[in-house]
Amino acid sequence: NVQFNSLGVGTAGSATTGEIRATNNVTAFYSSDIKFKENVCTIPNALDTVNAIGGKLFDWKDSYIADHGGLDSYFVQKHDFGVIAQDVQKAFPIAVRTREDGSLAVDYEKLSALAFAAIAELTARLVALEGK
Repeated sequence: NVQFNSLGVGTAGSATTGEIRATNNVTAFYSSDIKFKENVCTIPNALDTVNAIGGKLFDWKDSYIADHGGLDSYFVQKHDFGVIAQDVQKAFPIAVRTREDGSLAVDYEKLSALAFAAIAELTARLVALEGK
């Protein structure tokens, strides 16, 4: 049992407590087997939820960049894209966590399930429009 403030794999750690950086792929798997799950249902209104969240282009504030080791054009870039945690919290609160400092974090990996559900809704609408 070892604890580090930050970890760099193939690069220096950022010195930001709890941050892990790797210069190559990070391979991980999540338990997704049905044998571990119960009360399984389709995500309702996925398309409306995706539309409410949207995608954004933005610039990180200089204070955020400084707190994360400065610009390096690889891990930390001024101009970036993603979602806004407060938008996700309003539309799909299960995908948001509150950190110890009160800031919000998004569970990006699981947002893919929301995207899959929205695609399924769009497909159903298309099939209905095509009369199939």
